[in-house]
Amino acid sequence: MRPGHLARRTVLRGVGATIALPFLDAMLPRGIGPAAHAATASALAPKNARAIFVFFPNGVNPATWRPQIAANGTWSPSPALAPLESFRREITVHTGLRHRHAEANGDGPGDHARSAACFLTGMQPKKTAGDDIRAGQSVDQAMADALERSGATTRFRSLELGTEPAMTAGNCDSGYSCAYSANISWRGESLPNGKETDAKAAFDRLFGRVGQTPEQAAAQARSRRSILDGALAQAKRIAGTVGRDDRARLDEYMDAVRGLEQRVAEDAASQLDADRIPDFAGGPMDLARRTDLLSQVLALALQTDSTRVATFMLANEGSNRPYAEVGVTQGHHDVSHHGNDLAKMEAFTRITTFHSERFAALLRALDACKEGGRSVLDTTVVLYGGAITDGNVHNHADLPILIAGGSALGLKGGRVIAHASDTPLCNLHRGIAEKVGAKLDAFGDSTGTAELA
Repeated sequence: MRPGHLARRTVLRGVGATIALPFLDAMLPRGIGPAAHAATASALAPKNARAIFVFFPNGVNPATWRPQIAANGTWSPSPALAPLESFRREITVHTGLRHRHAEANGDGPGDHARSAACFLTGMQPKKTAGDDIRAGQSVDQAMADALERSGATTRFRSLELGTEPAMTAGNCDSGYSCAYSANISWRGESLPNGKETDAKAAFDRLFGRVGQTPEQAAAQARSRRSILDGALAQAKRIAGTVGRDDRARLDEYMDAVRGLEQRVAEDAASQLDADRIPDFAGGPMDLARRTDLLSQVLALALQTDSTRVATFMLANEGSNRPYAEVGVTQGHHDVSHHGNDLAKMEAFTRITTFHSERFAALLRALDACKEGGRSVLDTTVVLYGGAITDGNVHNHADLPILIAGGSALGLKGGRVIAHASDTPLCNLHRGIAEKVGAKLDAFGDSTGTAELA
């Protein structure tokens, strides 16, 4: 007898939390016979196509970032892309793409602000440090609109994550508002979405528990009280009605949620102690761990179909943060303007490599989440890049752009797609939207739809 049927939106109720479930075979449509069920489960499972846009600032050193391209169109990692070697067959390198509206076009200095504002909008931002900001709707939001119109509704129309604050005021770059440098997701031309930078807050938002003070969060972490308390009995009841494979998936998922909950709680507790106790030995978790926790929250959000569109800023554009994690004590922006100084160039490559490591960690998190016989990475198109090419000279042509994942959507990695010189990056944005089922007839400064496969 076929195991019992579950609704796709089945949830568990925890301690003040709502815990969405990942896709299970028991959520397949009724009417599939026992003999055909196992053979067709993977094919019939919804693809739930998704897209993530991951941004890094300050450009690259092309000499250490550009991958090696073989005569047959395949690629191998450069030093700065070495952390991505294990995912090389999942990644396509895109060359020839340009963002002309990140250029001055008569507006003078301000490449950093224009680059972030233009990255997903394709529009020239208005040069202002006041509250009359104007850029354009970003592609993630245009896709979210299209998905909503098609009836593909999720708990969150989109998620916006980052590692540095989403400023909305001030002059951050030669007369451009900080809103431009600190945001890539724009709900409308004058409305940046902001972003969540705290993994604990992102986790609580995903699972529906909000409103805790830092003290309450720390107390909960120390008491080891879990959002799964009160939900485990429901999970056991469900496990008794589904097949063996679903039981294994359910156990794995609950373990993953609990493990992530513990890690983000430890992060919150250590941050609180660091704020209160001088020279606290534990201190806040380093940037790598905090960034990777956000990636793990994002992976769970996609696995539970809580959203299908997300953005992730690894740092704000123009960021001058030092990266002690990799032995760089100078600021990121400072070393990006290396002037061919060998020490600065080496430091710049260390930071770029660190960002590649964080991108690889995101891909691992997506690949670890399984649904219907495949991984979340297989049904997710992940763009990785920025809108400055050479950080030393601030050019915006032949941008550093990679596409990962999407094998279940027809994407084939391990190769290079060479677009015609100066093809608008917005053409690629339209190609991503089409793969995700959110076709856009026009967007930004696009001249067509770029192929992804």
